[in-house]
Amino acid sequence: MADVDVEVAIIGAGAGGICAGIKLQEMGIDDLVLLERSEGMGGTWRANTYPNVGADIPFLAYQFSFAPKTDWSHFFARGAEIQEYHLGLAVDAGLHHKTRFNTNVVKEEWDEQHHRWILHLESGPPVMARHVISAVGAYINPKKNPDIAGLDDFGGKVMIPADWDHDYPLDGKRAAIIGVGSSAVQIAPELAEKAVHLDVYQRTPQWYFPKPDFRTPAWMRRLLRLPKLSGALHEVILAVIEAGLRVLIYTPRQLFNPGAKAFDVGGLRLYDLWLRICVRDKETRNKLRPKYGPGCTRGTLGGGYLSIFNRDNVDLHTTPIDHIESDAIVTADGVRHPIDVLVLATGYEMFSDPESYKVDTVIGHNGFDLGEYYNTVGLRAYHSTSVHGLPNRWTLVGPYSWTGTGFHYILENATRHITAALAEARGRRATRVEVTREAQDGFHLDMVEKGSNLAHYFDVHCHGSNTYFVNSHGDAVYVRPWTIYQSRRRSVGFDRADYSYQTGHDTPLPAEPVTSAPAEAGAL
Repeated sequence: MADVDVEVAIIGAGAGGICAGIKLQEMGIDDLVLLERSEGMGGTWRANTYPNVGADIPFLAYQFSFAPKTDWSHFFARGAEIQEYHLGLAVDAGLHHKTRFNTNVVKEEWDEQHHRWILHLESGPPVMARHVISAVGAYINPKKNPDIAGLDDFGGKVMIPADWDHDYPLDGKRAAIIGVGSSAVQIAPELAEKAVHLDVYQRTPQWYFPKPDFRTPAWMRRLLRLPKLSGALHEVILAVIEAGLRVLIYTPRQLFNPGAKAFDVGGLRLYDLWLRICVRDKETRNKLRPKYGPGCTRGTLGGGYLSIFNRDNVDLHTTPIDHIESDAIVTADGVRHPIDVLVLATGYEMFSDPESYKVDTVIGHNGFDLGEYYNTVGLRAYHSTSVHGLPNRWTLVGPYSWTGTGFHYILENATRHITAALAEARGRRATRVEVTREAQDGFHLDMVEKGSNLAHYFDVHCHGSNTYFVNSHGDAVYVRPWTIYQSRRRSVGFDRADYSYQTGHDTPLPAEPVTSAPAEAGAL
């Protein structure tokens, strides 16, 4: 194609980029490139190698349905093994040969005349692509510089989960970790074991559930090798989640409110019992106890996290940090807490936050600016993937993406939709495909209406939870208020007229038209 370098450019070579690349090739699109800003493939699981890193959901729900792995070493897969799994899929599909590493896309700009995207890079000439798939993921960038006075004055070692220094000796050090989320609960036990003292700084108490982790026994591995058994077990898991989602979405408000209140009260009573089992000190238990219900946040499987607060060398701090000095953290009560190493487990820029979309980085038709749109109007996208004003562009994780399951399922869901839309466009020999304004608005309205129970719960029951289920605009755009099976069906069962198609007169067309998505893509 004379006016483009490649038919499809995928931005990001993590799990999402790998999934998209595999499915595009299966539908006959081999003219593609993955643009990866780092030195290797894998995304989150390549970057995060901190102590005890791993999945917090069972492996059956943390793999692609089209590539089940039957020999996971643990019920909750370890980070290195997940990375190996993703790399194996990429190599088998030949995607490592189609990936440009150390290639950071800094701006995407639509060229209406030639029906193409111009991808400006941090260095080197731009890439011209007919279509673009953004596969940057749900957790876009780690928050490396939290707003803490004096952080730059600290003279010790600073680490973040996504850039762990394994050469730094923790033994005998005075350590501090800021944050109590999923990364922190995996890192903190290692710090408690090796450091002479550990200070844990908590802003908002979280829900920590037991993690029934174990090595996968040989008999289980043999069973999983039986044809289709792994897929059947995954469907059982989906059916259980499906039932819960139906209750959340379709229960009338007059029943939902008292039910939600009873759920929260009962959950907190059970959690009080769990805390008494795990933590000896009453004052520490009170600090760890959430003041909101278990549905307000995505609970964390704590493993051995709670038990570290029984150690003499671990202190939990809930007094806000005032500032940091060269060798200490000073809390708002004026107390200095000397440290040698500081771990910033302060979270990520989320896909659901408008601030994650910078102005003048994605410019579509007639100057449409995605960052400006999301920061003023709010997040909305048709089937979480496509936005009116951005022809030939999709994203794998967008508003209302999460369907209550693992992210592999989300990625497959989005990829099913994208490949179906691309197949329709190729079948029409179209060089331009764009979701209509009416379809996008209709989908968004359906999300708001179906999600009214969830939005009400977050608004009324979750004060003080600091949940990322609700973004900075107060919009609950993280969870998709459809059931799992609805999402799966509709990802490919959408009205093809929800997109407009146009054929350029001065641009070459795809050589082989495709009339439909491959059968497997629709059956994932």
